[in-house]
Amino acid sequence: MDIQENYKDIEINGRKFRLNKLSAMTGTFMMVKLVGILVPMLDNINIDSLDTTALKDLNYTQISKSLCDLEEKELKNIQEKSLKVVEELLPAGSQKILGDYDKWGVENIEFDMALVLNLTVQSIWFNVESFLKGSPLSSLLKGLNISLPNSQM
Repeated sequence: MDIQENYKDIEINGRKFRLNKLSAMTGTFMMVKLVGILVPMLDNINIDSLDTTALKDLNYTQISKSLCDLEEKELKNIQEKSLKVVEELLPAGSQKILGDYDKWGVENIEFDMALVLNLTVQSIWFNVESFLKGSPLSSLLKGLNISLPNSQM
């Protein structure tokens, strides 16, 4: 049995961050949401012979529709849950990106849409990838580049 990785350090644009695991209950919520968004993409895919070459058959219009259909409140809820477990690793110690009462813990991050989106996506992926390990969806997602530009892991 593999030892569970409870955190992962990443670097984005020279800044260091730590992605931490969500609680099991919050992680389950995130998994259900992710599956609801991704499953419609698989309309044209034969799951029995799934590999990364199947990426050309993905229904990207469907995933865009799934994402665009998210209500603002739902998207904000997903982002908040994802970002509350992310810390920036600073010389004086770590600082939560989003703290209690949804207050930003790192100055000016609330104005950096690309960084917030990148950290959201990476936090979600870090938290669900172990659950998907060995599933057809996992092999498909490995072929997608989910990390955004300027990310190092």
